[in-house]
Amino acid sequence: MMDNQVNRNDIHSHRVEGSYIRTFWKKIGASFPGIRKRRLLTLTAASCCLLICSACGLSSPDTTAVPPRIALIAPAGTGELAEAIRLGAEAAAKESGAELITVEAYPSDGDVYTPAILDSAENQVQVKQANANLNSQTLSHSAREQAQVGAAASALKQGASALLVDPLSEKALSDIIQEAQTMNSDGTIVPVIVLNDEFPVKGITSFISMDNVEAGRQAGQAMAELLEGEGHVALLGPDPLNAGLVQREQGVMEALVQYPDIQVEPKSICNTRDGCWQTAKQLLDQQEVDGFITLQEAASLGAADELNRRNSADKIRIVGFGSEQQQLEQLQEGVFDHLIVQNGYSAGYLGVNQAVARLNNQQVQARVLLETKLVSTDNMFWMDNQKLLFPFVQ
Repeated sequence: MMDNQVNRNDIHSHRVEGSYIRTFWKKIGASFPGIRKRRLLTLTAASCCLLICSACGLSSPDTTAVPPRIALIAPAGTGELAEAIRLGAEAAAKESGAELITVEAYPSDGDVYTPAILDSAENQVQVKQANANLNSQTLSHSAREQAQVGAAASALKQGASALLVDPLSEKALSDIIQEAQTMNSDGTIVPVIVLNDEFPVKGITSFISMDNVEAGRQAGQAMAELLEGEGHVALLGPDPLNAGLVQREQGVMEALVQYPDIQVEPKSICNTRDGCWQTAKQLLDQQEVDGFITLQEAASLGAADELNRRNSADKIRIVGFGSEQQQLEQLQEGVFDHLIVQNGYSAGYLGVNQAVARLNNQQVQARVLLETKLVSTDNMFWMDNQKLLFPFVQ
């Protein structure tokens, strides 16, 4: 054995500095005098690279990538559909390794949050409703609309890299998109995924909602069959400018136009359960009505309230939209004949998947249509419909 033989393992115990490398290769040169200088230089360069890479590896251990943070912004008190959406979003977030912030936009100060998906307490985010910081464009909104825009802005400040929004109005959605575009600091646009509604607003990454025209056709056809092709039908619903409700109404008319003996009254506008109860009362007081088609939850419950007051649920038909607990109870009791139900769980699940895909620079669908079902007392307890109506029951 040569006295000057070098233990190659000594390399890993030295710092990567020029003096150590020169000393090392002087020893090599003394041990192997026949090595040419050019080869020695080549080996020196290669060894430097190896030593530097090794040092980098030792000083920079593998780190876990920070998961994308996705915020779900929903109007407060939206009930079972909102709960189904949240459960679907949570399931998708767990599968994709994303962190989910769920925010109910209450029109008040205070912290309103649900725990994030990740188990670590430090990853559980509280989202404060920053109503006091809203810009002048939101001052004309209702308190709930202001709260929703403020919740989105606050989530963005907390580091949300994507937003899932069930918007209250076109104007609120426009302001949320503006917040998403102006608050982002790294030069990229925060994707905004819209659930349950379609609005003609620029900057939306993807719509996820039911096919409202087809759902309207289902409602109209169901009513025609209930009335056996003749009678007077009244439509109840809010906001004549809401694109989704306009499409539902269009679908209803497409179905009922095929029945010349069914007369459809012009749609009555009502925005709250109380208001729709009053509207249903006036219609029944003033004219003959054989059936109501109610285009959303508040209209459905308002019309049902008046039929219950009159004890005439068995005489006047109702086909409604929604799957709130009171609607399902009254469906089982026979007040509602049919409910058009959308898959809220799928909306939340697909929403998170779309957001994650966009954040990973993958292609997303501009419009995703959800399945709707016509549910009645006869089929509400079928297994498939149980999953649709009660996704939160294990």
